[in-house]
Amino acid sequence: MGIEFDEAAASRLVTCLTEVALHLRASGAGRRASAETALHDFHGAYARLFAAARTVESEDRVRLTRALEDLAVQLHVVNRQADEERRRQEARATWQERERERDRALLTVGAPLRPTLDWSSCLWDPEPAETPVRPTPLTASFRARTRPRSSGGGGSGAGGPSGAGGRSGADPRRLREFSDSAHVQDAATEQDLTRVRNAWAGFTSRCSWVPVDEATLLLGFGDYLAENAEDAAWAARIADAFAAAGGRVCLANGTLDVAGTSTLPAALRGALDPSATPAEVAAAWRGLGLSEHDLRALPLATKLQIANLDGVPAAARDIASRAVLTTALANPERVYRMLGLPYTYGAVGMDEFRRQVAALRDGLRRADELARTLRRPTTQVGQLIGFGASNGALVAAIALGDLDTASNVTVNVPGATTTLDSADEKVRAANSLIAATRREDRQASFAVVSWFGYRAPVASEVPSQSRASSGGADLASFLDGIHESRAGKPPHAMTVLGHSYGSATAAEGLAQTRHRIDSFVTYGSVGFTTTTWPEHLNVGHVFATEGSADHTAAFGRIGRTDPRDITGVEVFSADAGPGTKAVTGHDMYPDRGVGYLSPDATSQRHIAEIIAIGSPR
Repeated sequence: MGIEFDEAAASRLVTCLTEVALHLRASGAGRRASAETALHDFHGAYARLFAAARTVESEDRVRLTRALEDLAVQLHVVNRQADEERRRQEARATWQERERERDRALLTVGAPLRPTLDWSSCLWDPEPAETPVRPTPLTASFRARTRPRSSGGGGSGAGGPSGAGGRSGADPRRLREFSDSAHVQDAATEQDLTRVRNAWAGFTSRCSWVPVDEATLLLGFGDYLAENAEDAAWAARIADAFAAAGGRVCLANGTLDVAGTSTLPAALRGALDPSATPAEVAAAWRGLGLSEHDLRALPLATKLQIANLDGVPAAARDIASRAVLTTALANPERVYRMLGLPYTYGAVGMDEFRRQVAALRDGLRRADELARTLRRPTTQVGQLIGFGASNGALVAAIALGDLDTASNVTVNVPGATTTLDSADEKVRAANSLIAATRREDRQASFAVVSWFGYRAPVASEVPSQSRASSGGADLASFLDGIHESRAGKPPHAMTVLGHSYGSATAAEGLAQTRHRIDSFVTYGSVGFTTTTWPEHLNVGHVFATEGSADHTAAFGRIGRTDPRDITGVEVFSADAGPGTKAVTGHDMYPDRGVGYLSPDATSQRHIAEIIAIGSPR
């Protein structure tokens, strides 16, 4: 006899539910105040999203409070029913005992008097109810709603439905204050949830007499707190985006979608599609209309993708690339992992990674310094166009001059054993080349790119064409990307230079470009294969030179043909000429001796003439 119902456990649960409901009601004022503060200087679609999320939170908090209070009321009911059932069982037990005593008395009195005694007992001692009191099943029901956090914005345009495009502005300091306040408030509410969970567990284990029809309250309570936590984190990410962009600026809603929820606008998804061509990337990018502030606000992973995206304007790639480089200098392990280098066979090690990153920084600093000395109309700017990994090697490109506007663009492809360690040397060579080309044409604006975009072979790999093949595909994409990113305003002249093994890589790339290149110049070349002769290349003119003192290039031509021996290739001298010096070795721009691009080299003068006027004098 008896029922499984612990009044103390039920009472503890009622007390807990009542106190937690009071706490939730009391927290409303603080939550409302912090939200109103955050909404100061917050405008646009993201301000509306924030306000909508606050409305959902407030409504759900009220619903949760009522669910807790309603469960407490139900517990009062079942507590009364348990009391009634216990009294019924006790009354019936004592009545049954009296019945047994009357039965024993009847045995003494005899059968003739039994009807009379039964009739009299029914009058003064009626039988208690035989049907048990059934408890009302408990319903502990609550489900939190998902809150809106993405505008679905794809660009910066002002038109269209709410959330589709447009810009938003906010004070990042106020958003962070909201996030911090929400974390504190939710920490206290998390403790309340733990109290309710423990009290509920005690009740259900000690009060199995009470059936439970639905028990979604605790799960919903947890979901409500999870939504709160995501709101706080979302606000912090949005604040970070505004802070990275410069503070109180307006950002494209699509940018905030990426920063806040990692939701990529359709145009950005199209641009980041690995299968997209440079033309498709350029078209998708123009549809985004992202500003400099938008780019700075994007998460690092997205900046890393943009940095290496052919078809995106150089100015945008420069912003993204510099951001990745800055992070690589401050937290090299993070970027090393993001590039997938720990999982790439034969990749640069962590120590080498740090060293090359530092060298790239130094080379970029040199470019920025030299850019300030460039003569107009060449734009005084240095650009980092890409920072990533290819076949386990670090790759990048540094431009002197504005690649987005220069009327004359040159891309210089280095040879075997080249890494980012030589960034400073290559940038100085580019600067010297710009000075020489300007002497030939003072009306043009120039940009010279030092392209470290492929894994250059080590000495033992030079006879193989594999590094040239993989690097050539990347170079073709880079070259086409320059054309496509300029929105129908390509350079008036475009030249590709290939030094040593870089000539083999460039030849592979020029066989795959969509847009025609004006001139291709090889210097100290390791030669062409039979499938990369001039007639196979999308080039107007092919030039070649090699110094008499260069005894290295010939060693690389095993299985390849010297381009100077190919019909259709225009050969020019790298030996001493009037006012110029002969190349003294195989190097591009040595500190000692004369390299192919040294300021006083005959080869540099002729290469500058080809860049500026299309042919050597």
